[in-house]
Parts: sequence; C-alpha cells; structure tokens
Amino acid sequence: MRTFERFTTKTHFNSLKRLVVLIGLAVLAVKLAVTVIWAAPAGSPLDLLARLAASVADLGAVLLVFEVLRSRRPANRATRSAVLLAVSPALFVASGIHGDPAGVAVALLLLGMYLLVDRQAPLAAGIAVGVAARVDPLVLVAAPVALAVTFPRRGSPDRHALQHFGGALAAALLAGWAPALAWGWRSQQALPAGDGPGGLGPGWLLAGPVDEGLSGFLLGPGRPLVLAAAVVPAVLWVRHRPGRAYAAVGLALLAPLALTPAWSPRELVWPLVFGYLGDARWASIYAAAAGAALLWTSAWWGPGLPWDGGVAPGAVPAGGRGAALGLGAWAVLVVWLGLGWRTVAVESRRAGDRGPSPPATEPAPRRAHAGPGTSPSRRFVSLPK
Repeated sequence: MRTFERFTTKTHFNSLKRLVVLIGLAVLAVKLAVTVIWAAPAGSPLDLLARLAASVADLGAVLLVFEVLRSRRPANRATRSAVLLAVSPALFVASGIHGDPAGVAVALLLLGMYLLVDRQAPLAAGIAVGVAARVDPLVLVAAPVALAVTFPRRGSPDRHALQHFGGALAAALLAGWAPALAWGWRSQQALPAGDGPGGLGPGWLLAGPVDEGLSGFLLGPGRPLVLAAAVVPAVLWVRHRPGRAYAAVGLALLAPLALTPAWSPRELVWPLVFGYLGDARWASIYAAAAGAALLWTSAWWGPGLPWDGGVAPGAVPAGGRGAALGLGAWAVLVVWLGLGWRTVAVESRRAGDRGPSPPATEPAPRRAHAGPGTSPSRRFVSLPK
C-alpha cells in the first residue's frame, strides 16, 4: 500500500511539473509570436534577440520558482505559483513587447540564490549574481542578503562559503565592468537612463515639481536612506532566519520601489518573481495591479510613457487613468512592504528568544508534496528551511 502511495505521489508530481513546463512553453510561444508579428517589422534584429532572451529568461524563472517551491510547499501550491508567474501580464509587457533585460537579471539572480541556498554551490552562485549585476546593476541591492546567507555560523558545514561566494562575485563584477570603466566601451556600458525621474509613482502627490520637497529629497540626498531601508531589514531577517533567504531578497527588491516617489514602468517587474517565493497571494495582487498599469501605459495602445524613465521633473506624463493605475500599484507595494517589515520584526524577535539559528547552508528538504498536507504559515513568507 505504501509503495502504491509513493507511486501515485510521484506520478501526480510529474504531471504537475509537465503542466508547468507546457504552460511556460505556451507563454513563450505567444511572446515570440507577438514579437515576430508586431514588434519585429519596426525593430532591428538586436531588438528581436533582446525579446527572445528576455522571454527565455522568464521561462527559466518560472521553472526555478517551481523547483524552489516544490520542496517547501504542497505541489499544488507550487504549481499554482509558477503558472501565475508564467501568465503574468507584467512579464508579457516587459519581455514580449519591450525586451527589457530586467527579466534576464532577475532570472540570473534567482539562479544564483538557488545555487547558493539549495545546491550549496557558492562559487557558481557568485558568478551568476555577478553576471546578473552586469545585466542590471539593481541586482546589487540583493548582494548583501546573499553575503549574509554565506556568513559563517556555528555548526555550518561550509566555513569557506563566504570567501567562495564573495570572491566569485567580485571576479565576475570586475570582469564585467572593468572594460567599461577602463576603456569606456559603449558595448560594455549600461543602458543610459533618462534625465528626470520615472513617470509613475506617488511623487506628484507629495510636491508640485517632483524634484522638490519630500520627493526631491528621496530622489536625491535621501537615496542612500532608501537603499538602507531596503537592505538592512532583509539582512537582519536572513541572519536571524536563514531559511527566509528567497523572501529576504524579494523584500530588498520590493522596498526601493515602494519608498521611491517616482519610478519608470520597467521597475515594476523587479519584485514579481521573488514575490511568488514569499507570499503568493500578495504577489498575485501585485501582479494584477502592476500588469494593469503596464498594459495601459506601456503597451502599443498606451499613452507613450517612457519605458525606462526620464521625464521632466514637473511633468505628469501618465494621464488620469494611467496615473491612477500607477498609484494603485504603489499602494499595493506599500501594504506589502509593511507586512514584510512586520514579519521581519516578529520572526527576528522569536529567533532571538529561541537562541542561535540553524546553519544557512543546511540542505533543503527534497520531498514533493502531492496534496494539501501540512504547510507552513501563510504570512508574508512561508519558506522554512
């Protein structure tokens, strides 16, 4: 009887895995079809390659989300999270229409965290995160969280993880950025950002011109405080609760967007993937809000809002409906961030009461849940190690 149960469990899990792969491939085909039919005639072959790379990276992120969740949650919930991520309209707009490299950077960052946390391969993880940072420097916001994961703990099986990960990350960053810094190669430099702030966000509610008042402070001298508010809670969280590494990275990517008063449409993509590794319910709510904003402002029928920012400081380029959709996405971000910080405070206090935390490099349980069974808490995160 027990053998039959194991057989049915494995068969059910394999069916769910095939479902995720098939849906991911179907979405990839739709993105490529959209690119060929509408985007390719107006763009260059490089634009086509950018959309292809971003779409394939989205598929890789979907498969990695399923792989990470299947050992931590029931298989049905892992499948649901992966499928919802695959069909997200925000990823469709970012990759299929704009070919934005943010999807590639997020997928590489997720690969690096998977190699570091689940596979205990800090050398390969450092290279992956370094390459991701070369694609988009915003990945470096999550680097302190990854370093905190590798920091030696009592009873840790790998005392040299910090040196291996840090050395590989530094080498990858040096190899990626040294040519641009030394010789100024245009092909090695990051994509230029706009002159002004982004076109979405609550900045125009805080001041008249967005470069004045509280908005001007957060976009200028207060920017380091925004980054500190993003990094410090995430690092403290993962130090107290090493099993929250994925959710801590998601919190670090979420906070700058929620606290910055003006951002470009492309930045809405950043919290999405890691959000499904934390709280799938809030990730789905955010995906709907961000997808609506991007479909209205950044698709072919949108008002022409600059995709990667750069608008006049005092302008409100997103019209009435576009601005309302952007504010809706920002409201979801603020509530989500508040829940995340509350979870950090609660779990850090509990961890302090219990004493030292378990090693960060403890292998993740590799079991596939076939039914509801017992599952962790459904707060902001539920990824115990």
